[in-house]
Formats: sequence, C-alpha cells, structure tokens
Amino acid sequence: MSWKICHATAFEPEAYLVKGFLEHQGIPCLLEPRRFGMEPVRTGTLGTIGILVPEEWVPVAAKLISHRARRPAHTPGRVIAFDARRRRRRTPATGWKGGSDL
Repeated sequence: MSWKICHATAFEPEAYLVKGFLEHQGIPCLLEPRRFGMEPVRTGTLGTIGILVPEEWVPVAAKLISHRARRPAHTPGRVIAFDARRRRRRTPATGWKGGSDL
C-alpha cells in the first residue's frame, strides 16, 4: 500500500485536527513531519507537516478537506438590547415581571 500526501500544513495543531477529522470519517492517516530534514528551513513556516493517506483515498480525503475548509457566507449578527440595571424576577401569579429592584 503506497501513501500519498493529501494535505500539508505548517502548523502542528492543524495537522492533528485534519488527521482526527479524516480518521473520524474512516480514512486511515499518518503524519509526516518534514520540518527538520536535510532541506534548509523555510522562512516563516519552518517547514511543513504532511498528512498521508493510502493512494486510493487521496481524492476522497482531498474533497472532504476542501469542503471542510470553506467558510460560510457572512451573516450579520443580531444585536440584543440589555439593561444591566433592570432585573427580572418570576412570580407565580404573573409569570415574568420586569422591574427594578435597585
């Protein structure tokens, strides 16, 4: 069985997250740290870590990673008004009742 790189990253935590994600999907994975080899150290990233999968799994793994990496379209947040001076308390007869206890 030959192993091929399906994804490479410069960050070790990201490599472990991708590996865990792929393993959760049932794809066997290995990490190949290529940071400290005979090659000179790359400026900024200090090398990369490759995520290896069996050759027949490369298209599936690459597709899963690319779909996972997409960011959703930006949706504007909703602003909720909050008055810290006003407290709510629940009374058995009236339900929620607003009022100030200060």
